[in-house]
Amino acid sequence: MIEFESVSFTYEAVKRSRRKGRSGSAEMPPADWGRSPDDRWALADLSFRLEDGELFGIAGHTGSGKSTLIQLANGLLQPTYGTVYANGHNLADKKAANEARRDVGVVFQYPERQLFAATVYEDVAFGPRNLGLSAEEVDARVREGLAMVHLDVDALGSRNPFALSGGQQRRVAFAGVLAMRPTTLILDEPVAGLDPKAKRSFLDLVVELHREQWLTVAIVSHNMDDLAQLCDRILVLNNGHMHALGTPDEVFADEAGMRAIGLGVPQAVSLANNLAKRGVTLAQPDGLPTLDSLADAIALRYRQAEAE
Repeated sequence: MIEFESVSFTYEAVKRSRRKGRSGSAEMPPADWGRSPDDRWALADLSFRLEDGELFGIAGHTGSGKSTLIQLANGLLQPTYGTVYANGHNLADKKAANEARRDVGVVFQYPERQLFAATVYEDVAFGPRNLGLSAEEVDARVREGLAMVHLDVDALGSRNPFALSGGQQRRVAFAGVLAMRPTTLILDEPVAGLDPKAKRSFLDLVVELHREQWLTVAIVSHNMDDLAQLCDRILVLNNGHMHALGTPDEVFADEAGMRAIGLGVPQAVSLANNLAKRGVTLAQPDGLPTLDSLADAIALRYRQAEAE
């Protein structure tokens, strides 16, 4: 479980702290740092919990605070105000932050750009080796990580990762994170730049890992359709503030509010709302409509009209 408790963060405080450090002063920063009206809050008074076993969505336009949130969630950054907990431990504690970095696997956007080793095997082995594990355990972790992303270590382990397809490269980078055996995954725009087939395949893989490995997963995305289909709950950020938090049904019920912050709603929800404005109400199953369910409802309405 990851919990944000009244968390605010400004990079201005970090910049000022570094300037203080260069001056040789050991003074603590003033208590009002980050409170200046000229300071830009990356996050402001944010409180929420990512529960164990949850598939959680994080949405927001560019500059809304999503990347800052990710770095706070595994201790890479510390809040200017407030507290971040992982499994009940305050990440202000250095030991707790180090443990969180092992337990919370972060896959940043375009992770294949971080590949560097001469072979797939060596790239996936990098993290486990840094844990000081035996050669046998490192080998087991590499095979396990690659198997979890449906890649064959015997077929690909000795190959140069840069000779693989874009989708395979992303899976290799993902395997390197999984080889650390995290219990929580945070994925930053995990399908950015992939073609439709590779995108669908990668999202199916994420759902499979969530269900079969019981991994807690948080997905950061601009794609409202993906979040609506995948997530149990969605957190929406706007200029560092919480705009909404709830189930997809709850979050996307406010189409006007979502459009006002530049995000919108899933295509099927928008279409259903536009039809309703024109007096066309379609019988729908519980939950958000999908394009398939809308097509079925329109076909049923047409057949009923013909029968009359």
